[in-house]
Amino acid sequence: MHPLRPILILALAGLAIAAAAGGEVGPTYAVRNLKVVPVVGPPIEKAVLIIRDGLIESVGPAEKAVLPDDAEIVEGEGLTAYPGLITAHSNLFLEETRPAQAPTPADFAAAASQPPQPDQPDLLVFKLLKPKKAAVDALLKAGITTALIVPSRGIFQGQSVLVNLIGEDAEAMVVRNPVALHINFTTARGGYPSSLMGTIAYIRQKFLDADYYADVQAVYAQNPGRMKRPAYDPFAEALIPYLRGKKPVVFQCNNREEIKRALKIIDEFKLHALLTHANEAWREAAVLKKAPIPLLVTLDFRPPRTSAFVTQGEELRKKAEAEIFPANPAVLAKEGVPFALTSLGIGDGGALIKAVQTAVKAGLSKDEALRALTIRPAEFLGVSSSLGSLEAGKIANVVLAKGDLFDEKTQIVRVFVDGIPAKF
Repeated sequence: MHPLRPILILALAGLAIAAAAGGEVGPTYAVRNLKVVPVVGPPIEKAVLIIRDGLIESVGPAEKAVLPDDAEIVEGEGLTAYPGLITAHSNLFLEETRPAQAPTPADFAAAASQPPQPDQPDLLVFKLLKPKKAAVDALLKAGITTALIVPSRGIFQGQSVLVNLIGEDAEAMVVRNPVALHINFTTARGGYPSSLMGTIAYIRQKFLDADYYADVQAVYAQNPGRMKRPAYDPFAEALIPYLRGKKPVVFQCNNREEIKRALKIIDEFKLHALLTHANEAWREAAVLKKAPIPLLVTLDFRPPRTSAFVTQGEELRKKAEAEIFPANPAVLAKEGVPFALTSLGIGDGGALIKAVQTAVKAGLSKDEALRALTIRPAEFLGVSSSLGSLEAGKIANVVLAKGDLFDEKTQIVRVFVDGIPAKF
């Protein structure tokens, strides 16, 4: 071997690593004399948190810390560090096409005469993202650094993307793509399925078709010269990784009956599944306790439109929205049902924090609320090795707050996303 060859190989390996990381080395920060709430361990009252090249390099007691010579020192006296909050279901940054003026009866008639838009299980919502700085900043001000963006239309809605909230470049924001296939118990306008029972039959049939399609493709792969090539089915192709590969499927359950229906479909096809929305999960807590299905629970406390809490008068609706539905997370926590909290149906980050405060007043502990917005969603989404807590080696999504994160008077002083201080 040529004597320079090992050196050349090492040099090329170093270049490859640099290229994979974007070719740039991020800054280094040492935040000292602050309280750290790592979530996965007890708080550290007097700590040093070191951030290098987008990652948490170390976190621990101040007396054991060695400050790097190249670090920018950030004074943390009076501040508390938390992991960046994760909302595990949102429709952020998806621009909806709106008519220039209110639709007329003729417009509705024309829409009804058109064939329904096909479901798109192969839709990557990443391709639809149009992040705006103002929207990103509003979330960062509330301590939200990571979001699962979910398609918002159809029965088989498409596939979600997990993003870190930094800048306006969608590609630079991506943490994982795709994350999960999303299914909603809705109906099709102007076509089949036009009823809830039809929707359930439609979902089951699509999974059955995909299962059969996968079998036929497997037989053909073993006997390509003995049978006709099967017709390509893009719908079935999109479902196979979720049906056979056990990638996660998320069912949106807008009421208790949809929770029951989703559980039956999950059991029938042995899906790796989660339930989202789930603001009536408290009504099925006993069932959910027996079924190890993760819940992505919305902090939108409005009762479903078909609920008795809505149909029996305005007074009961207001009571449900103010008292009964905010207790949903507390009931689930008491019953030992695992859940994460989400911003689905909530307008902005400030509204999410207020909703958390409402849930706390209804009985949810602050510690449980924090776990449900950090390590729990990270675990559910399969990214707990890189997000959800303040530990060495994880992505440096860090919130520095003056006070308890969920107190009404708390101020968020600084936010790091991917190790970069956010400007908002």
